[in-house]
Amino acid sequence: MSFINKYKWLAPSLLFSISVILLRIIYTGYPTFAWMIWNLFLAIIPLYVSHHATKVKKRAHRWMLGMVWLLFFPNSIYMVTDLFHLSAREPVPMWYDLLLLFSTAVNGVVLGLISLHNMEQAMSTMLKKRLLHLSTFGLLFLCGYGIYLGRYERWNSWDIITRPFSLLSSMSYHIIHPFRNIEVWAISLFFAVWLYLLYQYINRFKQYVHKR
Repeated sequence: MSFINKYKWLAPSLLFSISVILLRIIYTGYPTFAWMIWNLFLAIIPLYVSHHATKVKKRAHRWMLGMVWLLFFPNSIYMVTDLFHLSAREPVPMWYDLLLLFSTAVNGVVLGLISLHNMEQAMSTMLKKRLLHLSTFGLLFLCGYGIYLGRYERWNSWDIITRPFSLLSSMSYHIIHPFRNIEVWAISLFFAVWLYLLYQYINRFKQYVHKR
């Protein structure tokens, strides 16, 4: 099944978020929150990569796609932190901007967790079940760290290519001096725990629905 056919059920929710953004721009005449359409596009990339990771047969190709996926995966969950941008902006009521930010954030999380499920499927033939669960939590911890790098230090996924030494220098400081960067690891851990619990909740809910 092609990528578009498999995930076309996600289109209504994505189109809703995009429509809310565009209506705001038309109403105010200002491109406020237009950049969130770009964020939605970035959130689709890990889903697209993970979809293909489940299709390839060679382990080397799966690992390569897995690395690309991990590079873009935090972009999907990162959209939760866009809620920081909520504030009163006349003439648009705050409830409208709250809905705009929340709907895009939910879309980002959904896209991200579906892509995580795909990567679990891709890794299931290479890892034992217990190790697979540990790997999932480890990936979510790295995702939390990626969110910190993006939100607070303003790094982008493509900086690993365009500014690799600067990025690695920043990351090495966090690793070498963990106690000077408690907030870094606290953010990474709390996001990992929340995402892991949410991911397990969704899996259990799916099983509950199937049993009924």
